[in-house]
Parts: sequence; structure tokens; C-alpha cells
Amino acid sequence: MKKRKTLAEVTRKVAFATLATGFACSSMLTSCKKEAAPEVAAATTADLSKRKIAVQSYQSGTNNGYFWSLWKSDGATGTVNYANGPGGNYSVSWNGFNGNFTCGKGYSSGSASYKIGYNLGIYSNSGGGTFGWYGWSRSPYYEYYVNETWGTESPHTGTYLGTFTSDGAGYNVWTRWMSGKNIDGGDGFRQIYSSRVTKTSTGRNHVITFANHYNKWKSYGYTLGQLNIPAIMVSETWGTNTAGSINCTIWAQ
Repeated sequence: MKKRKTLAEVTRKVAFATLATGFACSSMLTSCKKEAAPEVAAATTADLSKRKIAVQSYQSGTNNGYFWSLWKSDGATGTVNYANGPGGNYSVSWNGFNGNFTCGKGYSSGSASYKIGYNLGIYSNSGGGTFGWYGWSRSPYYEYYVNETWGTESPHTGTYLGTFTSDGAGYNVWTRWMSGKNIDGGDGFRQIYSSRVTKTSTGRNHVITFANHYNKWKSYGYTLGQLNIPAIMVSETWGTNTAGSINCTIWAQ
């Protein structure tokens, strides 16, 4: 993460929280359910963005019991194609894209106890951006990430807090204060994130035990607030004339 409006510019996020909160209150959405781990992921990939305050497009809904969302920044140009696949699968592909987009599949409400399995079948990203577990909390406002891999620009910036191990992988922990709008349109929020020391591999099953990250952040004095906001395995991209393809399947461990 650097001074661009990336892992935190809240325009897309205001839309994400506003619409997602409505979904979270709806009986349409289901919570995390246990599924068998698929052997390979398949489909196309997703998009969302966030660099400007006016939202050009935002979509969300449910698919196979999962919450999904796709956001693209105002004024963005180029092609982005998102598709929901079977079960917890989704894919996104883009070409000649200018701007930011974010998308993903997950659950209608976050939880500190989630243990997410995933298989990243394809990952190609010529721009900045990240792939990993993502969500928000209220009271206090936090935007959180568990970054599993990223594009050509590293998402690491802010104050380095330390390194720990979770699910067999090393993670560096970072935080920074953001002066932009939080998910409810107010001013300011904190960003907290764990980033793998070594990028995740494709075509293999992996696990994110979110409680390990939640508790590590808490040990540094950063405790997430209310988590009744959707949480997704996010694919996020920004830049000029970018191209890429992501295919991911998630399931509850």
C-alpha cells in the first residue's frame, strides 16, 4: 500500500456497507456453511473499485448461499467481467482497465471465528491490488485485510507492527490511519492488515483462520468492533491499462 487510494479509499466501501448492511438484515442471506473442499477452482473473475466518491457501478446479491459484491470506480474505463460459479466459486477478468475495482464472494456478516478454505485457481494482475479476506467493523471503524497475494504494487505501507505465523504461513502486520470516509460516510477510519511474507500458491487448497489474525491485531492494541457487515474473499485491482484474471473458490472449514 502506498499513497494511492487503494486498500482504503472508501467510496466503494460506503456503497459496500450501505447495501450490504441491508442484505445482512435480510433473511435471504445465510451464514457460513460447511462444505467439502473442491479440488480446483474454476470460472471467470470479479471487479469493484474505489478511487472516486461517485460510484459508477455497484452490484451485490446472493449465490449458492454466499454473499457477493462487485464495485467499479466512477470514470473507470476498460473491460471487467465478473461471474459467480458453482458453490463458493467466482472469477473475474479484465483488460485495458483504468481505475479501480473490487469484488468477491463471502458471507453476509463477518465473524472473528471464521475459518475459510480457499483455492486460488488462477491469479494474474498487471496492476496494483490484492487478494485475500476482507471486511469492516463498526465501533470502532476498522477496514481489515488478510492479504494472501497481490499485483505488481505491494499493498504494504503504514506502521509495521510485527510478524507471526498462522496456518503454516508467515504474516507481517501493518496499520495506518485513513482520513477518508468510513463505511457510514463519516470521517476517518483505521486500516489493519496481515500480509503473507510469501505470496500464496495457486491451484492448492489453503486456509485462513481469521481468529489468529483478529487476536494478533488485538494483542497490538487494535481490537475490531462490530462485525455485522459482509466479509468477502476479495479481488481488488487499481492502475492504468491493467489486465488480469482471477479464479477463486472458498468454503467453510
